[in-house]
Formats: sequence, C-alpha cells, structure tokens
Amino acid sequence: MHPEGGSTLDEGLRNVVAVIFIAMMLLFAGCLNENPNGWAFELTQIDKMKSLGFDGEGVRIGIVDTGVDIDHVNMDRDKLVAWLDLINDNNEPYDDNGHGTFITALLLSKGGDLFGSGIEGICPDSQIVVVKAVSDTGYTNDTLISEAIDFCIQKDVDIILLSLYKNPETINIGNKTMEKCEEAIDRGIFLVAPAGDDGVKDDGDVFELAGIDETIGVGSISKNLYISTFSSKGNQALVPGKHEAREDPNKKPELVAPGEDIESITGWASVIKSGTSISAAFIAGSLALLLEAYPDLKKSGKEGIEKVKEVLAKTAKKVGGEEIYWGNGLKHNDRYGYGLIQVYDAYVKLGEST
Repeated sequence: MHPEGGSTLDEGLRNVVAVIFIAMMLLFAGCLNENPNGWAFELTQIDKMKSLGFDGEGVRIGIVDTGVDIDHVNMDRDKLVAWLDLINDNNEPYDDNGHGTFITALLLSKGGDLFGSGIEGICPDSQIVVVKAVSDTGYTNDTLISEAIDFCIQKDVDIILLSLYKNPETINIGNKTMEKCEEAIDRGIFLVAPAGDDGVKDDGDVFELAGIDETIGVGSISKNLYISTFSSKGNQALVPGKHEAREDPNKKPELVAPGEDIESITGWASVIKSGTSISAAFIAGSLALLLEAYPDLKKSGKEGIEKVKEVLAKTAKKVGGEEIYWGNGLKHNDRYGYGLIQVYDAYVKLGEST
C-alpha cells in the first residue's frame, strides 16, 4: 500500500479538474464577449472604423419605433438624452413590443454579458433621442410619425432612423410627415428608412419615406451577399409627387446592408431577427461613425447630405453575383441599390474632399 502515492494521485486529479474548469470558464467568457454580428461588421467595414477608434461620439441619433428598454444591462441610460411617448404618454422610457429595443441595441449595446451574448453596438458612444410612435401591435399614423420627426428636430439630432415596426408599407404616410421630412432635410439631418419588406408581393417601389429623394432607403442582404427575399425593390421611373424620374445618387434603394439573421436584445433576452429596418440601423450607425470622423458634415444642409450620399454610392460594393444588372452612371440596381455599404472606403474618400 502506498498512501502517499494515493494522496498525490488525488491531488493531481483535483489539479486537472481545476485546470479544465478554468479553461471552460475562459472559453465561456470568450463566447460571451464574441460579437455574434461580427460577420456583418466585417462585410460593411464597420470593424475597420471601430479599429480606428470611431464609436459615434458627438453624434446624436433619433430613433422612431416602439420605444426602448434603456435599463437593460447592455445599455447605458446616460446615452438617452430625450424621450417622448406618443402612444401612452409615459414619462419613463419603455418598450412593450421589443422592436425598438432590438434596433437601439444594434447601435448602443456595450456587449460582453450573459444576457446580451456579447452583442456589440455599431456606435455605442452616440447619444440617442427615442420616440415611441408605434404601439405594441405596430399601429401608427401620419400624425404620430410627423410629431416624432418634429421632436427629433427640436432635440438637435444629426440622424433620424425611421425603423418603425412591422412592414412599413402598411403605414399611411401623408402631408404632415412629408413636410417634417423636408424640414429635417433642409437642416441637413440625415433620414434613414427601410426599403420595406414586400418581397415577392412587392408593390413596385420602396416604402414611401425611403422614397424621398434625400432620404437613404435601405434594402437587406444575407450573409452570402444576396438580396433578402423580403427586401422591396425600387422604381426609378417616378419620384412620388414630382412626376419625374429618379436620378443619381437618389435612385431607390440607395444601399443594402445585412438584415438577415441578426442578433440583438429585446427585454432581457437576445433574439435573432430579419428585416430591412435592421439593415437601416446598420446604415444609421455607419453614418454616425462618418459624422464623428467629419463633424463639419453635420447640419450642412441638402448639399451635405447629397455629398455623403454620392460618396456612399461610389464606394458601395457590387454584390449578388455576375448576373446582376447595374445600369449606367453610378451603377444602380432596383434591389441592391448602389451596393453594399463600405463605410471605411467612404471614410477615406470623404477625407480626400474635406
């Protein structure tokens, strides 16, 4: 009998178990800190911008949606500078649907916790103004959206993300909203709107707000760089209300961005969703990075918007395969727009002219 040897063996087993346990914990922690949307950051070059230290600091984004759960552990309440509830008139921010929180987290999430699954925001240092203009069931109207845009204007935002909820094609947009959009554009505020989720039932054009000339209308692509089946196509033959053809760089949609199988948070859980409103969030976040880099482009009127849109169009990546027809001029396609946003390339090109 060798009790000393047995003791040594027991101690050795305990050490092995301890090492395995520590390794598993480190692996688990690594999984928590890994951004599940990293592939989308890479496709859009957001990862390159963040590697340069850009996180949206000094940029204010207005979000018009179902609200926000700003007290989620992944969120920073200090980033919310203004809140308005047009549905239930609550003074405290909330989200009784989850869509608005999902979109906001794509922009602001700090990442790296158990409930956020490492989800990293595109521009986590940006400030936000959130307007709940959409009910838990997706109801909204022209008056609510116009009041939401007006509130964002008054709160001095640089970008308004009209992510809304459900298929925006079902929302009736009237003169009130159009007038407020024009006011925002005249002030040099960037408007970003989803192209719509019509898909195979496409009515022949993008969502009405995405169809405004200076607005950036956004379609969705998948991880394999093909257009999402639900993403609406544009009609270049007619500008709504103007009876004239759309021209560069305002053909619709302007850009595509990842909008399929994107992970974010709603309430305390992380979920995976798809839709052009998600793609629009990627564009709004990318704009925040560019405006941080070039603050002189903020509030620079229609001319500033047109300048940025032209650069985004020229630097966009043509995707979708060789069978895609891109047309003349800036090379536009009715579904892919001018292509997939390449925010770092846009950053470089803007630097050549500012």
